[in-house]
Amino acid sequence: MKKLASVIAGILLVGQSFSASANADRAMDLYLNQDYAQAFKLFQKTAHLGHGKSQFNLGVQYLRGQGVPQDPVLAYAYLAVAIENGFLTARQALKTVERRLTPAQTKAAKAKADELIGFYGKAGSKNIRYALPFGRAYNPPPKRTENPEAKYPGSLFKEGIPGMARYLFDIDRNGIVRDMQLLQSYPTDEFAQSVREKLENSRYQILKVGGTLRKFSQAQFSGMFKRTDIPEETRKKLASKHKQLLAKAKRGNSKAQAELADMLELMSDDNMLKVAYLPDDTVSSSQGEANLLASNADNFSNNIQLEEDFYNFAYLVWLDKQGNTLRFEATGDYKAPKELDELAVKTMNNWQVLVSGDEQAEYGPFLAEFFYNNEARNSTYSNYLNRQNVKLKKIIAKPREEMPSYWRLKAAQGGDFASLMLLGSGCNLRILGTAADLGHTPAQTLAAKCVLQKTNANKDQLNQAKEWLTAASEQGDYIAMRELAGVYARDSHNQGELNYAIELTKKVVDEKDDPWAYEYMAAAYAKLGQFEEAIDMQEKAVEEAWDKDYFVDAAKARLAAYENSKLGTW
Repeated sequence: MKKLASVIAGILLVGQSFSASANADRAMDLYLNQDYAQAFKLFQKTAHLGHGKSQFNLGVQYLRGQGVPQDPVLAYAYLAVAIENGFLTARQALKTVERRLTPAQTKAAKAKADELIGFYGKAGSKNIRYALPFGRAYNPPPKRTENPEAKYPGSLFKEGIPGMARYLFDIDRNGIVRDMQLLQSYPTDEFAQSVREKLENSRYQILKVGGTLRKFSQAQFSGMFKRTDIPEETRKKLASKHKQLLAKAKRGNSKAQAELADMLELMSDDNMLKVAYLPDDTVSSSQGEANLLASNADNFSNNIQLEEDFYNFAYLVWLDKQGNTLRFEATGDYKAPKELDELAVKTMNNWQVLVSGDEQAEYGPFLAEFFYNNEARNSTYSNYLNRQNVKLKKIIAKPREEMPSYWRLKAAQGGDFASLMLLGSGCNLRILGTAADLGHTPAQTLAAKCVLQKTNANKDQLNQAKEWLTAASEQGDYIAMRELAGVYARDSHNQGELNYAIELTKKVVDEKDDPWAYEYMAAAYAKLGQFEEAIDMQEKAVEEAWDKDYFVDAAKARLAAYENSKLGTW
């Protein structure tokens, strides 16, 4: 038993001086402080995201009976799934546990291990890794009509400190940015402020579909700030920081893994629209260059036989000198549905590609990334019009430790909320929903908005959205309060829910004059038969809409309805 104890101690007693915010990091702090019951609860959450170290730690707690009844069968099963997810240090512990099992226990343990691997293993159905293909990865917003510069913060520019910031936002019917949500700002919030000011002053083309003005949801903008002549002293500090982060990331610290992903993304000189990093133990770098001139893809439209709204998958492709596809093979953890695979193959056989490089029999491999948008048509938002896309990228093979995506996934599996938000930001409800269920307020609001924007959301999804909005509202999220009030004001006739909508919107307008909050307050008053109050609030909504450049025609129409003691239409 001493050998097993030393193996476990060597992993568990890793220094945790790095500030912890991810669930796996908090769980380790709790474990080291001997709060085993609470540590177990958090380890369980991240273990079920596919986090190998958390799965190992659950195995240890089951083995020792720490915070949970002792269970060698479950100890074996969780150690086995940890190994499946690449946490290979668990091998010795597994062998030691196995020697202590009876034949009946061994049979039960292996069956349980197979079950857990099916859920939480590398290709498990509930592993965050498996959820990656189901987001809106291609979502080009309307063209900008006003495009101010994002200013490099002066003091940071002087020192040559690079940085980046990324926002998620909606675009209204007047082409104005609304509901900005910060996704990423590294290494300081000053970069976020610069990008925010740019977006506040940007204007986008107003889209009209079928004669109706449409909104656009979940647009993203990322601002990158980097001098070409970074001072040597700054470079040394960055190199030192990278070394520290890498050491902590290798030890399994999720917060360090997230920051390392940020740093590697920031310091890359490659255009990631044209280049893909893949592990050098699975593929070689591309030979030659390939420029996709035309996809010549067949049209794709909503297919109710397909279960997901969005699909992302990829192929390794080899080309001849004329750009013809010589051969290809699927790559990644996800296999596309037959219908989409056939469309992608047809595209690869019909596309027009310009190939360059030294004369050779074949060029490649290149990475062909396919995206298909299967969401239903929408009378409010125009995103569904972007039905498909293909990108042909040059591959640069790198060690996994040098790939931002490798550490981003590791951090997400450890419950790092920022990483979960980044991976789920394209309305990937599998990932956003996970973050929301873990209690992350911005994810709760964003996931709920994604559901509410769907035209085919079912009753269970809508009820889940209300639960997320309720939780986020209780944490003081004003967008969540407004959206929840909107759900009740539009759809409910329950007096209690309508009064709650009024209560929520009053909290919102006490903080900021949001035209939609006034609108929902007016609608709730109208449904309660209090038309004088409805008119007062709707007049305020119209006034604020004018002041803030909102689209006002519908607000005016609802005001006219209330003036005639009628309910407004939505």
